[in-house]
Amino acid sequence: MRKAAIVAAVGASAAMMLGVTGVASASAVSWPGVNGALYASSNTLYVKDAACDDDSVYAQWQTQGGDVQKINNTSGCGATVSRVLPMGDGTTIIWRVCVDKSWPTSDSCSPWKSEKI
Repeated sequence: MRKAAIVAAVGASAAMMLGVTGVASASAVSWPGVNGALYASSNTLYVKDAACDDDSVYAQWQTQGGDVQKINNTSGCGATVSRVLPMGDGTTIIWRVCVDKSWPTSDSCSPWKSEKI
């Protein structure tokens, strides 16, 4: 019962952070300038530009043995983009969110997070 309450709270907080409504549980990541959430029930990964600056944001994800994939969000301050990830139930992925900094500054990324879809 307590675990279900924690999962529901994480899902609700991720939904509020990204401005998404009507969703179940989610795994969320917040990093300076960018927020992300993975909704395992729909295989959907969201990335939100959380800063009003000139930097775009993106999310990266990868399945075991697969190539790193990227979801770009160049829509600006407060915008959220999403992508349904093409994978079946039981797949484990790693994912993170990043701020795309202008050269010569390196991009700023959250640590990788592992999730089972």
